[in-house]
Amino acid sequence: MTPRRCIHGCLLALLGLVAWSAEVPAAIFTVGTGAGCTHGTIQSAINAAEANGVADTVRLTRSLTYQPEANVINTSQNLNVVGGFATCTQAATDNIKTVVSGQGGAAEPVFRIFAGTGSIIKLRHLTITLGDEDGGGGGGGIYFKGDGGLELIETDVTNNSADYGGGIYAEATGNNAELVISNNTTIGSNTARRSGGGVYIAGPLEMTMTAPSSIIAFNQALGVGGVGGYGGGLHVQGPAIAYIGTSGAFGLGAIYSNSAVDGGGISIQSAQSDGVDALVHLFTTDPQQPVTVRGNSASDTGGAIYVQGWNGAFSFSDAYFCASDFRIEDNFARDGSALYMNESGFAYLNRSDCTVPSAVRCASGVSCNTMVGNDAGPTTGGIGDGATLRNVEAYLFMNRFELRANRGGYAIRTTGQFRISIAKDCLLADNEYTRQLISSEASTSTYVTDCTLAGNSLGSSEVMRIEGTLDLFGSIIDQPGRLSLAYSGSPNDIDVEHVLASDITTLPNGPTVISDAPAFVDAANGDYHLRQYSPAVDFAPPVSGDDRDLDNQPRDQDLSGVADLFGVRDLGAYERQAGTGSCGAADTIFCDGFDP
Repeated sequence: MTPRRCIHGCLLALLGLVAWSAEVPAAIFTVGTGAGCTHGTIQSAINAAEANGVADTVRLTRSLTYQPEANVINTSQNLNVVGGFATCTQAATDNIKTVVSGQGGAAEPVFRIFAGTGSIIKLRHLTITLGDEDGGGGGGGIYFKGDGGLELIETDVTNNSADYGGGIYAEATGNNAELVISNNTTIGSNTARRSGGGVYIAGPLEMTMTAPSSIIAFNQALGVGGVGGYGGGLHVQGPAIAYIGTSGAFGLGAIYSNSAVDGGGISIQSAQSDGVDALVHLFTTDPQQPVTVRGNSASDTGGAIYVQGWNGAFSFSDAYFCASDFRIEDNFARDGSALYMNESGFAYLNRSDCTVPSAVRCASGVSCNTMVGNDAGPTTGGIGDGATLRNVEAYLFMNRFELRANRGGYAIRTTGQFRISIAKDCLLADNEYTRQLISSEASTSTYVTDCTLAGNSLGSSEVMRIEGTLDLFGSIIDQPGRLSLAYSGSPNDIDVEHVLASDITTLPNGPTVISDAPAFVDAANGDYHLRQYSPAVDFAPPVSGDDRDLDNQPRDQDLSGVADLFGVRDLGAYERQAGTGSCGAADTIFCDGFDP
């Protein structure tokens, strides 16, 4: 899946050629008081630029106070609105943002923008604040609608309110519409009475947020009167698409400390119409700083991410969440603290068929592909029976990920008819759950391959409870004192092979299912790599193709001096690499004589 359009590339280049060939030269209109000023209000300067008919610039100086403001831009041309000028004669910006406030005026957005096909509106060096759209409207700070593009550069949208899109409401009327949240931009402390506290996007619009030092933080979606309450930070309404790849700002991540009823950080919902899907891509662009969704909360479901499709009587539409090289941490919800998947939702973690060209992998040693510190419980505090990953009538496809130090009822819980949860190359370790680590109920299908389940505190007597289909391969279950499995499905629907477990009495008998201690490098300090002479090393048959472990290292490495039991493949999340001698790359304290 790749972006359909390019606001900084093909479209911009084409528009640039058109502008150069225009007979009327581009103009600069300067708003302020004193020498060199052409206009005394923002709206009069915008009107003059629209009348000029080419790619003009409106400069806002700090020689005026812009309050209350309710400006309207209605154009099919390019337009730049730029702050950061002390006076009208200043030649370049000084990077001090010009404040444009809606306080004290009508209940209208600070900027209401209608962009025609091919036009690009750029807002730069501005602080857009205290807009208060009412009456069921959208966009307290910015209301954007049309078939053109809107880009925010070094601009803050803060402390605005509306029913939908407290900070920004963006709706496409055609297939060319784009919203770009560029560098040094904060969408913060906005309130939606319904949905989309920070940003609400709808229609066939693409939102891109990949530039550094941009963040959506401290926004809220209230769900007043029981309507909405989706997406504290961002709400994506199908057929909209969002690409989130920024490293974030202030060390807080990209989506930080937002709140909602459902989807504290991000909510993704398809439209209630056949085939009108919604999609969010979460990916990393800086290998040293993975994209992060942190510290968000939902009073009901989906602390970090909420995904919901639609299934009608004779038609359906899907909602998709694609994530690669990410961190989801310290989020809270009653259920689905990291991720809540609802009806006809799809989640793909580190799937090659769900990536974007600009995505990069995290650098070696950077903690990545992890869900850590997420809590599921009642709003009054404590641990409840919710899950870290909750799958309700939806589909989870997960590869190369780890769950650590999370709390709740379950790590992964799946319910609904004929739904699927697939986990591969995963580590579920050092979590605290009141029930099972994995629970799959009714006619669901669960696949666990090349995973390590170890060191978790569980309130249940069994590690997994499965009622439907179970395929368990190449994995380690190291939970002494707990039964590995409570299974109530058909004997024909369970397949367990090449497993090392502390308990095998509840697993099907077979020569490739054995009980032994896995010999981790340093489990007490969270290192679940295998020591050289672990019984899980060179245990299983190889798998064709370029298969990778949780560290993104190649699988099927044949260690010299280690006998192959059923083949060269190691069990669990990590493959011990060949050529490292008795002390592997991760094995720094059990070297030589200390490694049995």
